[in-house]
Amino acid sequence: MDKLVQMLFKWTKLREALFTEVNFYNSISRMTKDPEAMQTASTFWDEGDGWRGWSKEGNTYYFNDVPEYDLMRVIESIDDMEKHSNSSQL
Repeated sequence: MDKLVQMLFKWTKLREALFTEVNFYNSISRMTKDPEAMQTASTFWDEGDGWRGWSKEGNTYYFNDVPEYDLMRVIESIDDMEKHSNSSQL
């Protein structure tokens, strides 16, 4: 295992990308475990190649992990998912 870690961390860009991903998933884990933070209905972020986001309605989460060029497109995409889900439950 140590040899694999040393090999992966040898390249600076790969090491930085790995730490960025780990920090991202750790922040999501912390947020979802914090009841006060979960009062937030949605979260949006820019990963450099485009905007992504998620939203929570009741016990259902809606994710848009396809990079969008502007924030409004992410919001509209998640709204469409929620509306489609609600209309299919009627």
